[in-house]
Amino acid sequence: MRPRQGKKGLLMLVMAFMMVVMAACGGGSSNSNSAENQTSETQQEVTSDNENKDSTSSAPVTLTFAMQANANEIAGWTAMIDAANKKLKADGKNITIKIEKINTSTWPEYYQKVTAQIAAGKSPDLGRIAESFMPQIIKKDQALDITEMMKSLDMSKYFENTFKNAGYQDGKYYGLPSGIYYMLMYYNKDMFKAKGIAEPSHDWNNAISFSQVRDIAKQFTSGEGSKKTFGLSAGPFLSYAGGMFSLSNGGKNIFNEDLTPAIQEPATKEVYQWFDDMLRVDKSVPRPTDTKIMGGFDMFKAGRIAMAIDGTWYIGSVKNDIKNFNVGIAAIPAGKGQAYSSQFIDNFLIWKGTKHPQESWEALQAIYSKEAWDALAKTGVGGLPIHRETFDEIKQSLFGDKISAEDLDTFTKALDHTVSVPYNAFYEEADQKINAQLDTWLLGKMSVDEFLTKSTQILLETKEKTEQKAN
Repeated sequence: MRPRQGKKGLLMLVMAFMMVVMAACGGGSSNSNSAENQTSETQQEVTSDNENKDSTSSAPVTLTFAMQANANEIAGWTAMIDAANKKLKADGKNITIKIEKINTSTWPEYYQKVTAQIAAGKSPDLGRIAESFMPQIIKKDQALDITEMMKSLDMSKYFENTFKNAGYQDGKYYGLPSGIYYMLMYYNKDMFKAKGIAEPSHDWNNAISFSQVRDIAKQFTSGEGSKKTFGLSAGPFLSYAGGMFSLSNGGKNIFNEDLTPAIQEPATKEVYQWFDDMLRVDKSVPRPTDTKIMGGFDMFKAGRIAMAIDGTWYIGSVKNDIKNFNVGIAAIPAGKGQAYSSQFIDNFLIWKGTKHPQESWEALQAIYSKEAWDALAKTGVGGLPIHRETFDEIKQSLFGDKISAEDLDTFTKALDHTVSVPYNAFYEEADQKINAQLDTWLLGKMSVDEFLTKSTQILLETKEKTEQKAN
């Protein structure tokens, strides 16, 4: 009985299966294509989503910007970073820059702490540091080479001389200038007028000569003690006497190509001798004993110095503090016509330890936007902006009505005549040691030849010690 019932049930199952197959054959073609199309559309949507994710960078990226936390500068750099973040958002970039304050009072401390972060695998992405540290940062491979990335930067918007600072080594860029200070010659117009002496040249290509400065300085030097007036205030520091002045006299910028000292070569020795003559013979330049209570620029503000060669860090003082005489701005004195102005530039950089090099470059471009430069410039922090348009918009307000249009033009054109201090792995240490010897010469306890011999020895010994340590 059971076997018969099984055969009948099996026959019914077979018939039912055949009916299903026939039904499927009747409309199956359309249904099959529909399923395939649906699968294809789904795949296309996934592919499209992936492409969109690649092009719009779906995952947000937060970058750290290491900043030395000097209280008087925090507001300025914060304003610049805030403006850069707005620029990134407006450009559709899913990138945010977050300031990381490094609580230090000096650049060496700051660099030490950042180096410790890098060693611990917690490197910041971006940062700012003093120019003098860039050579060792580059040597230790701590900064990203941004040479290729810079091809996307429109250099015509900036003062290009400023990019050739210590962040530029062996034809490669590792940093971008974050602002600039540079040297000018301020002079007391009223003193020149009172003596009927022609004002110094405003033309950087045809500047007042060393001999002319010496002659004029002697005419303004008179009196004794705290009431004495001097013709010139200028520091014969290595970066000035061996740098900008030496170059204008046909000499070198402190070093030969192999980094051996060039300061004893004739063109540079003439510069130091010029200072020595004004110090020892004419006594038209104040010595350290004269500036012990009141510094050189303070003496200029008090009307006791006719010409003062000093930095743009004093422009606020010119605007706000000088009430009793008119100030002029001339080109730096030159040995042979064309003058140079030493520039001092801190650098933005991308730390080599970043996990987001491309996003860091996009962030740096936003920091370099006009909007960000404008925000920084309004605070007066970080030196003068190297963005040409921003500079042009603020330059009049820097001095107010204290200087003439001609003086303002001289102030601006200096930016096309700046020259970098040739920082290297041993310069900073050697410079400090040379400065420690400076007063001995200025006070007449060492001849100019002895000072140059001693300075050359310091440079050579420091260079050798640094190279041995590196090996």
